[in-house]
Amino acid sequence: MEENDALYSDFDNYTDQITDSVISSINGSNITHHIITYPLLKQQLHNIIIYSVAYGTVFLFAFIGNIFVIATVCRNRNMHTVTNYFLVNLAVADILVAVFCLPMTLLDNLFSGWPFGAILCKATPYLQGVSVCASVNTLAAIAIDRYLAICYTLQFKISSTVSRVIIVSTWIFALLVMIPWAVFYRQIPHSNVFVCFPDWPDVETGKAFFLAAIFLCCYTIPLLLIILCYILIGLRVWNRDSPGLCDKSQVIMKSKIKVVKMLVVVVLLFGLSWLPIYTIQLCVYFIPNLESTTLLNQVIVPIAQWLGLANSGTNPVIYCFFSNKFQQSLKNMIMCQKKRYSGEQRNATTKYMTVEYASGQVTMSVKKSAARSDDPI
Repeated sequence: MEENDALYSDFDNYTDQITDSVISSINGSNITHHIITYPLLKQQLHNIIIYSVAYGTVFLFAFIGNIFVIATVCRNRNMHTVTNYFLVNLAVADILVAVFCLPMTLLDNLFSGWPFGAILCKATPYLQGVSVCASVNTLAAIAIDRYLAICYTLQFKISSTVSRVIIVSTWIFALLVMIPWAVFYRQIPHSNVFVCFPDWPDVETGKAFFLAAIFLCCYTIPLLLIILCYILIGLRVWNRDSPGLCDKSQVIMKSKIKVVKMLVVVVLLFGLSWLPIYTIQLCVYFIPNLESTTLLNQVIVPIAQWLGLANSGTNPVIYCFFSNKFQQSLKNMIMCQKKRYSGEQRNATTKYMTVEYASGQVTMSVKKSAARSDDPI
């Protein structure tokens, strides 16, 4: 405790010296010299403008877009499906990224040191890790749900109750696996300012173990599982014209295949968005000298972080591009036409086909019902 008090006292003395220096510079009409040489800003003016616009744009897309996604599903009862519950969970994680991670990451890339205090030093990386981990595991749950829906239509089906249990489990897992960030991240004095870094008890072993665990649990293993599920789905879809499947069976799969196409795009963007920052972290671990390079800190890392965080704003755009339901709901919310849209949905009917097994024979029938599909959004 005394050591920490001494550190904060030294920092206060430093800020007092800076203040006195600036005041004396004003009196001596030499203020420009000290403003330029004091390393408050990491970036040049043009980089500050570029990064501010880029991060601000992502914030707007991520926050507003995902609010629309949640509102769209909540307002329309015909969209209360298992897949949509997972997508709402994904939207919640993306909103967390937008609110808690985007502003802090931008300011950390623009300014020297960490001026936000010890609590945010622990909370910001922890919440970012939790939201990203919850996102990728939600995508894995969606992939498994789609695999069961297409490849085992009659045998397995994830119920709404099971989907809620899975959603809660993804958050519990993410909260637990990211605890080391909340424990070991500290506000540490460095070069007369405070910085926010993990302070591992055993630097080499602790850092290596945690990076490996995060890379495996929150990126590699979920993505491999997702890829496997969609490969199996692709093989099933590819073979749907085989003699074992009739034309009516192909009709059943059409809407599900459209869903899978959209979800594959979501997964690809997620994997590509977060790959650069994970790659940088691994490279810095194996080549420690890279961490002190100006190009890495002022250009490569901010861009890589922006790519990862930008993923939180891409999903609503993808839904709007692929889904007519989302487009229509978005228009209705903007034009305040909820009743009209709900009426159209209630009055709409659609034909669907049921498949029943009885006495070893397959019976297919086509019926009319109120419009409700398994398509997300």
